[in-house]
Amino acid sequence: MPQAAETAMSRIDARIPLSVRETIDWAAALQGRSRTDFLIAATMEKAEQVIAQHTAIRLTLRDQEMLARALSAEEAEEPTPHVALALKEYAEKVTSR
Repeated sequence: MPQAAETAMSRIDARIPLSVRETIDWAAALQGRSRTDFLIAATMEKAEQVIAQHTAIRLTLRDQEMLARALSAEEAEEPTPHVALALKEYAEKVTSR
């Protein structure tokens, strides 16, 4: 029987006040998790929030209106060769699945 591929692991060490560790242990126990599982889940949740906040594109109302007008304009320019190639590759890879 083939074995499942192992996930690469790494270790993180941190010195924290005892009161913080006790709070983490309490929260982990309330969720029925180990300290490690709790820390991984909580850390990943926060990391994903931070990444989302820093990668989201935010537009002012004025910019949203300008974008909407540009997207709904009747006259569309011909795509550049680079954009045409990207559209072709997208159609082959994404819509054919």
